[in-house]
Amino acid sequence: MISRKTSLLLLIALTAAIVIAACTIPRIPQPLFYHQFADRRSFLGIPNFGDVTSNLPFAVLGIWGIVLLLRSNPQRIAEHFVDPQERWRYLFVFAGLLLTAFGSSYYHLAPDNARLVWDRLPMTITFMGMVAAVIAERISVRLGLWLLPFLLCVGLASVFEWYWSEV
Repeated sequence: MISRKTSLLLLIALTAAIVIAACTIPRIPQPLFYHQFADRRSFLGIPNFGDVTSNLPFAVLGIWGIVLLLRSNPQRIAEHFVDPQERWRYLFVFAGLLLTAFGSSYYHLAPDNARLVWDRLPMTITFMGMVAAVIAERISVRLGLWLLPFLLCVGLASVFEWYWSEV
């Protein structure tokens, strides 16, 4: 097992390597065939019905997680988290899942790059919330909470940077 200090140094080194790579590699365009999905059938007036409605579980899990985190009494929260502040990272995970249901459904109704932004933004909220949660659980609760806004900004900026490079 590695120490906390070593974990933090590895995280910083990995972050620096990713930033350097992102700044030096050339733009990678989104292939147009990316928007060709398996289910092109319409049902009940909904185009790409299978792809659109497959997002319903994301909405259910997002709502369930949000309700669980916000309605649980403090004693129950203490059973699941070392520090009650840890739940805020998971709130972003579940909120991102709920938003993914809407963004992904919107995208799959008429897939194109402009709508793909609305599919990717909520997923980024989910992913960055999870990264912050892992940092909180494995390195430091305070660091995970402190990094959450930064991670969200970087993640959202990466989606906008991709879109602007496509336009």
